[in-house]
Amino acid sequence: MNNRLDKMLAMNGRILNWKFVFLLGIIPFLTSAVTAEDRVRPRALAISPDQSCVVSANRIAGTLSCISLPDFQRLGEVEVGSEPLDVLWLSDSMVAVTVHRDQCVKLFERDGSHLKSLRTIPLVGHPVSMVYAKKADELLVSLQHPDSVHCINPGTGKVLRKYPCGNLPRFLALSPDEAWFCLTCELPGSLYCIDRNTSQLLSRQEAHQSAFNLGQPELISPHEVVVPLTINRDFPITEGNITRGWVVNNRLAKFKVPSGNELEQSQFGLDVRGHGVADLTLVRSNPSGSRLAVAASGAQEIILLKTNSLIWPASGVDDFAPHYLTETSDVLTRIKIPGRPIDLEFLDDETVLVANEMQDSLCQVDLKTGSIIKELKLSHSDHESEIARGERIFYDGLRSKDGWMSCHTCHYDGHTSGQMFDTLNDVTYDTKKLTLSLHDVAKTEPWTWHGWQPDLTESMSKSLRETMHDPHPASLDDSRALASYLETLKPISATKLPVSVDREAGRKLFYGKAGCISCHQEPDFSSGLRYAVGRVESHSIYQVFNPPALRGVSSRRRYLHHGRAHSLKQVLTLYHRPEETSGAELTEDEIEQLVNFLSGL
Repeated sequence: MNNRLDKMLAMNGRILNWKFVFLLGIIPFLTSAVTAEDRVRPRALAISPDQSCVVSANRIAGTLSCISLPDFQRLGEVEVGSEPLDVLWLSDSMVAVTVHRDQCVKLFERDGSHLKSLRTIPLVGHPVSMVYAKKADELLVSLQHPDSVHCINPGTGKVLRKYPCGNLPRFLALSPDEAWFCLTCELPGSLYCIDRNTSQLLSRQEAHQSAFNLGQPELISPHEVVVPLTINRDFPITEGNITRGWVVNNRLAKFKVPSGNELEQSQFGLDVRGHGVADLTLVRSNPSGSRLAVAASGAQEIILLKTNSLIWPASGVDDFAPHYLTETSDVLTRIKIPGRPIDLEFLDDETVLVANEMQDSLCQVDLKTGSIIKELKLSHSDHESEIARGERIFYDGLRSKDGWMSCHTCHYDGHTSGQMFDTLNDVTYDTKKLTLSLHDVAKTEPWTWHGWQPDLTESMSKSLRETMHDPHPASLDDSRALASYLETLKPISATKLPVSVDREAGRKLFYGKAGCISCHQEPDFSSGLRYAVGRVESHSIYQVFNPPALRGVSSRRRYLHHGRAHSLKQVLTLYHRPEETSGAELTEDEIEQLVNFLSGL
């Protein structure tokens, strides 16, 4: 009996040992399956001129994927760097990609089924988008921090011209004759038109009302451009105001170009009562010009509009889409694309390719039937990590009341839209606050401008409940996932200053005479404490503030809780003077030195 028992125990031991070895073998696989690197996140796509393949710029994976057409087969993938945002074919065999955080444009040559690196073009600034002037062989690139557009010879990598522009330039469109280009800029939301050869500013047209998050523009005629945008309606964020369309509107705006007057612009909304279309990212015209396709990324839709049926009002914009859009057959069609349709290109009048960012896929959509014909997954894993789930919630407009906005709407790609909103977070009306950047937010507790929130997960729960008015019951898992995603958000690297600029003098002022270090302490140049610094609304119940972190401060364009400062110099000379906080009065030269130091953090 004992021998039999011993044999059974020995056998069970061997089984347990085998299972243990098996588990040890698969643990690395399971661990790799839940890492953040499994997020691919295609942000932009481009179809080759001969329509033989499509490439996608994958924002989180830091890669380019190459897929054959029309069979939709994966050809290959190549690493490009940190946060590629745009991709463009310069010929049937040459591809350019903007690598935002690495501050460069990279060129690749297609060699059969492979992409081979040609050259890296370093830039002073963080590139966003591109257009290509084929006749002149010039690549135009929009850059942020500092803000400008660069004209580059792709063959030599030489910067030929630099065009000054407005704050936070993003998206470009080139005129058919390549003589001029237009550019969307934030803060304030404006459209710039610039002569490509002379660098002359042809027009600057500010969008009516407080427009922000201007998307990819589309030239619908030689003298008209359509831009998707969001309007800040400037009312407190309550459930009733969201329902009325009084918090944000999602609209299309049409401008006369290149030398139009902003008073000639027209706008109409696309939000329907009870059905908002959060985060309009781009508009594209089909080859015949009969339809406009609008990507409503937060609402997870493609909106089709019949071009010759559109009425562009000269003045007066309603809070909702005009009645004729929804009541007239075939003028407006909504196609559901679960995930986040962020970019699209037409294959023909009735077929588009879509980059579906939160699904980690490219898909081919039949616009007649509104169905996805083909879909290619770019991720190598079907597992969704907590970080990935939090990111999906962050960009999901359907997690807000009636789908009008997402977390991304106000915190653009986890940073800031630079807008003022009254979220009632301080329990009072008419105390609007500047939207804070979420870069490094997990390291800089406590949270909110007044620092009254000690728990980041609870802060996420409150935001879903009381700011987004989430129609889904926000679970603790949702809040934890959002907090996990926020932990991945890192500041934009510091502005590159000329070698001649001496940052040491500013550093000494920061730690000494200016007294900044009293509240903005290393390593993040923030503090877990709250300070009375004045500048508080008379009816506010909070008299103290938690200092925001200064890492990457040069990537913002508005400062302080009231948003009145539009530069670091204004912070130090008008609204937050050292002598009124914890330091001494500075000379003009010292102010300049301190700004130089802050710009390099």
